[in-house]
Amino acid sequence: MNTPSLRPLTPQDVDVLCAIERRNFSVPWTRRQLLESLSQHQGLGMTAPSGTLFGYTFFMQVFQEIHLLDLVIDQPWQRQGWGRALLDEVITRTRAQGAECLLLEVRPSNEAALRLYRSAHFQPIGTRRGYYATPTGKREDALVLRRALTP
Repeated sequence: MNTPSLRPLTPQDVDVLCAIERRNFSVPWTRRQLLESLSQHQGLGMTAPSGTLFGYTFFMQVFQEIHLLDLVIDQPWQRQGWGRALLDEVITRTRAQGAECLLLEVRPSNEAALRLYRSAHFQPIGTRRGYYATPTGKREDALVLRRALTP
């Protein structure tokens, strides 16, 4: 079986990132947000053996904390373990950088993401009220999850 590979994201990926965002989120990140993340944060892409980018993540380190900003697997590749593989790679890499914990926000309505993060031992530590935009203009809360990276 051919397995995907990981590589750093570059500004040349922005069109593909935009397309993946639009296919997977009701309120996708904008081109500008993606370009800012490419220039300011660590980005990691997951590519098929053909070279097609089908998953990615952005994260940033603030002292000993890593903040997971985005983790996406495109629809045809979902539910095959690639999201977990990408998350595990972030955990491995950031632990090696000396990070002590990983933080993220997730929509309470995103059941698939919640299952993934719970299976990776993330624990809820709070709520950010009105954090996410919705297509109707209302706001949705975010659950704040944390995972310790130290033994």
